[in-house]
Amino acid sequence: MEDDTERTKLEHNIWKAYIQSIITNAAFFVPVIVLFWQENGLDFTRIMVLQTLYSIVVVLLEVPTGYFADIFSRRAALTVASSFLAAGMLIYAAGNNFFEFLIAETVWAIGVSLISGCDAALLYDTLAGLDRKTEYKKIIGQAMFYGYISTAVASIAGGIIGHYSFRWTFIIMIPFLVLLIPVSLSIKEPKRERAAQEKAHFTKMLNITANVFKQNTRLKWLIIYSAIILGFNQTALWLYQPYMKLSGLDVYYFGIVFASFQGIAALSSKYAHKIERRLGEKNSILLLAVLVAGSLLLMANFIFLFSFLFVFLQQFVRGFGRVVVSDYVNKETSSDIRATVLSVNNLGARAVYAIAIPFIGYAADKYSITAALNLSGILALIFGAAILAVMRKAEAARAAE
Repeated sequence: MEDDTERTKLEHNIWKAYIQSIITNAAFFVPVIVLFWQENGLDFTRIMVLQTLYSIVVVLLEVPTGYFADIFSRRAALTVASSFLAAGMLIYAAGNNFFEFLIAETVWAIGVSLISGCDAALLYDTLAGLDRKTEYKKIIGQAMFYGYISTAVASIAGGIIGHYSFRWTFIIMIPFLVLLIPVSLSIKEPKRERAAQEKAHFTKMLNITANVFKQNTRLKWLIIYSAIILGFNQTALWLYQPYMKLSGLDVYYFGIVFASFQGIAALSSKYAHKIERRLGEKNSILLLAVLVAGSLLLMANFIFLFSFLFVFLQQFVRGFGRVVVSDYVNKETSSDIRATVLSVNNLGARAVYAIAIPFIGYAADKYSITAALNLSGILALIFGAAILAVMRKAEAARAAE
């Protein structure tokens, strides 16, 4: 009877993961946030600086927070994360200048770092406890599907709300994020191997990170490749709104267009396990680089009213790529360090993004939006092809052993 109760509690973790994905992705501010920043005195350069600083905070905290979740509790990490997200949104809603927004972004970044890697590790270990590990791609894809649909609905609503007040698109998120705290507290911690609790936590964390690159060549190059591809896929995000203006699209339709982006990402994540099964691992990995570089170059060189459709390719990568890469990484990782390794994986993409966007922003200010997109596309193509070639060579050497 006790085993049945434990199993039921673990099963409840699955729908709680769906709730978490829905709430954290209900970003009502997405269609108007650049306009909100501009309304409060930020120019395009400061916007990019703000996002660079945000990314640096996430990069610095990505692995330590994942290690915290492995050593102590994934439930505790998610509960603290929910509190920081709610506080960050409250500060944003009250903010009026760059420095207040920077404080909000920092608090929000702490929450994002705590969730990153921890949510996927919790879900994978939950399924392992239920003897359902083979369903991971399907279930995490479903969670991401709900998240993207949540963003789509929130984008449409945010566009309508933003027509009256940009600030209210932040205020409306606060009660939902507060609700996430009791949901996180109610999570059942699955039985798993735990990393040894040592006094020298920082040294242990660094050793885990170093061993990822030393002991598992396949995992190392997979993390580096996904960092390049998913990092550059993100670089165009803050150019979407000025790009749509450049293409002649009326601001009135921005919310609908952003909702369509989430729809594509939602469908690609929901059916990622089926698409990956058809394509196979090698073709799936190759497809990510082709779509990211291709979409950026298409955006830069073909501008018309509906050229935002090229962004659909990036949204496919956003949904499909996250599912398959996390699955590949999970298969190469033991449960005692899973959140740490997944955080290393996420850190890579954020680091590439943080390094790239100041240059992308400078290119947009100094030359043009199309020049910035061309730069992103060319860099994604060069680095992606180079890392892919090294990956294939390493895999061939591994197979020959």
